[in-house]
Amino acid sequence: MIAKRAKLIETATRLFHERGFWDTPTALIAREAGVANGTLFNYFPSKAALVEAVYLGLKQSWAVHLQAAAPQSGSVHDRLAGYWLGAIDWARAHPDRHALLGQLKLSDEIGEGARADGVDMFAATLELIGEAMTSGVIRPIDPGLLKTLAEAQVGAAIQFLTTHPESPVDEIARTSFEIFWRGIALAPSGD
Repeated sequence: MIAKRAKLIETATRLFHERGFWDTPTALIAREAGVANGTLFNYFPSKAALVEAVYLGLKQSWAVHLQAAAPQSGSVHDRLAGYWLGAIDWARAHPDRHALLGQLKLSDEIGEGARADGVDMFAATLELIGEAMTSGVIRPIDPGLLKTLAEAQVGAAIQFLTTHPESPVDEIARTSFEIFWRGIALAPSGD
């Protein structure tokens, strides 16, 4: 049962990237996954539910990668840098998935519940940011604004690296983080 559900999500992820999720019929997803169309609806009551499952699967993959990339202790600067570098690394390792996630974030197909679940996957990062604000390491910034700024600047670094593949990835990633850090840190050292 779990294997069929996972196969449907993986197939939908590939097809949504190739064709767009609006232009991918459920019958094609089922056929490519090797199941009957009715079987797809046993796992997902609607195409919108499948789209949300793909979205949450991509968010989960990204969140797991970030958690593995970031040190679990050390300065706020170093821990946030780990998340930042992990985000860029994941996007570069999975450009198709990153592009699809960007499309899905803008979609009306993703409901508020799924969006909230996606945010919850990054609880450790958000907790670190909250602690850093409370302790005076970073500026007290509206969390939504901080998230939007970080996503935009990570996205800009990813875009630059995509269009300039000859660039030194690690240097660009670290420079982009340091520019962001200077804007949010209260102390230059980050401690």
